Amino acid sequence: MIKASILTIAVIVYSVFSEFFIEDSIVSSGIHSLFSSLWWTMQTITTVGYGDTPVYGLAGRANGMLIMVIGIGSLGYLMAGLTSMLIDIRLSSKLGERMAAEKKHIVLCNYNESTKKVLDKIKYDGIDIVILNENEVKGDNEYTYIKGSFLRENDLIRAGIKKASSVIIFSRSEDKEQMAMDAESILSAMIIRKLNPEIRIIGEILNPDSREHASSFMDDIIIKGDVSSMLIYSSIMIPGIPEFINDLLMSNSISEEDIDKKYASNTYREFISNMEKENRIVLAFRKQDKIYLRENSDKKIDVDSYIFIKN
Repeated sequence: MIKASILTIAVIVYSVFSEFFIEDSIVSSGIHSLFSSLWWTMQTITTVGYGDTPVYGLAGRANGMLIMVIGIGSLGYLMAGLTSMLIDIRLSSKLGERMAAEKKHIVLCNYNESTKKVLDKIKYDGIDIVILNENEVKGDNEYTYIKGSFLRENDLIRAGIKKASSVIIFSRSEDKEQMAMDAESILSAMIIRKLNPEIRIIGEILNPDSREHASSFMDDIIIKGDVSSMLIYSSIMIPGIPEFINDLLMSNSISEEDIDKKYASNTYREFISNMEKENRIVLAFRKQDKIYLRENSDKKIDVDSYIFIKN
């Protein structure tokens, strides 16, 4: 497309100046200015040929025949390239092979049952989602779909990883050893971190032994099966706790806000008390990327934000 454009522009420039210098001295010629030469050139290479700008000189006509052959060919080459590009864009939009144009979106790598559950949960939150998967994802037309591998840098770039705010790496549903699949997820996180050092990487791993390696590149690590195991254990000690936690997470009642400046001089105990007066139950505090469970102490509050449940 670029070569075709350069060739067409070069032919037009050559035609305009060459015909002007050849024909300008001929009184009966229709070309006595660069604009009239441009007008004749565009008529010629587009095969319109109004005939209102005649060329009479032998040299001018010979040059004109050369321009006709080269000009029509270069313009046809340009139009073919443009048509091909438009067709490719049209097809790539359907096949999921176009560059994601979203900004501050979330990229989901690999599509499995966990991915579907996450999509079902956040589709009403107005978050832009890009799915990167090697196989076509059916039934999720409301999301941008990119066909490719989470291990290939070019595919990640096409998914807009450089503009994304977060990426979730789901384990691939394949018949491989857990450590091998975790190694792929960690390698993907390494590539993503190189492409976008500021992005938040959330990774799903299968083997607890992979946590140490994954923590170097992932911000949040979810070990598949760990949460369900803890819920099963908790239900033995506190019957009904799995249902309670599930309802709590599904209710969207958990929020996070920055600490207001007016509470900067509070102790943790005072801050929690003040929040309870506003019908907010404090669950935890965040300092930078670390979350700490709430503490009722008389130490001066020294955190960035707090996580709470709104009554």
